[in-house]
Amino acid sequence: MLRQFIRSIRVDAHPAARRLGLVREHIAIDARHARVAKAWQSHLESSHAAIREMAGGCPGRNRVLVIGAGDCLDVPVLDLVEQFKEVILADVVISPIVRDFEKTLPSKVKGIVWDATGALALLAGSSGPLTAIEAATIFEQSDPGPPPGGEPDLVISANCLSQIGLVPAESLPKAQPDPAFVHRCAQAAARRHIRWLGERSGRRLLMADAARLNISPDGKLLRREPLTDPIGLPLPDRQWRWDLAPIPEWSHRYHRVHEVGAWIDDNVKLVIAA
Repeated sequence: MLRQFIRSIRVDAHPAARRLGLVREHIAIDARHARVAKAWQSHLESSHAAIREMAGGCPGRNRVLVIGAGDCLDVPVLDLVEQFKEVILADVVISPIVRDFEKTLPSKVKGIVWDATGALALLAGSSGPLTAIEAATIFEQSDPGPPPGGEPDLVISANCLSQIGLVPAESLPKAQPDPAFVHRCAQAAARRHIRWLGERSGRRLLMADAARLNISPDGKLLRREPLTDPIGLPLPDRQWRWDLAPIPEWSHRYHRVHEVGAWIDDNVKLVIAA
């Protein structure tokens, strides 16, 4: 608890991030990684490999932008520093780890508090409860604006797609009981983020949860919930599993595992026309 409290006062956050649960989620991710770091290692290595491959093949070397940088667990920051003149680490919550990179590499790394949805201020300032349609419309019609730091040669959306609408939606006051509220908001925010990525002039890498799986102790698939099919993404260019929450982290009955996909360039742009 002390570790979590200290982190909560050390992070830099978007003004709406605390009200909408995003600081709390940031701290929870850090705490879970501390508990199950070994289970996450393969996923983090796969994320690093996908980013290194994209960075190595990028013709422009001026700027790389990482959205959803978090604690940079899944981002090989030092590799990016070697290959680009400027590394922008953007998130709605900027951690002390990012600030340490800035201090160590002041001419190369910049951490920027940035709302990838463009909707958080409006949602947090809402005068009353919202319906699912109203909230989803705000996400769909929001404008995140230009990329923080300037247009990048490579933009990486780092495993944040499934969370950017889901987490704030869980904290919004709801006009009526609606089991579809959070689901509608999550999909609307994800579609908007993908459109924004597709509008970038440089290369694009989207890493995101493709499905949630419940796996029994003996390895049987109990449930699979697709996450990216409903928003129009095609099959990913590469895919791996993330042992997110081994028993008993999420449940005493099953392991929670995510299928993670990596979509590259035109596979991201396809969604604009979907």
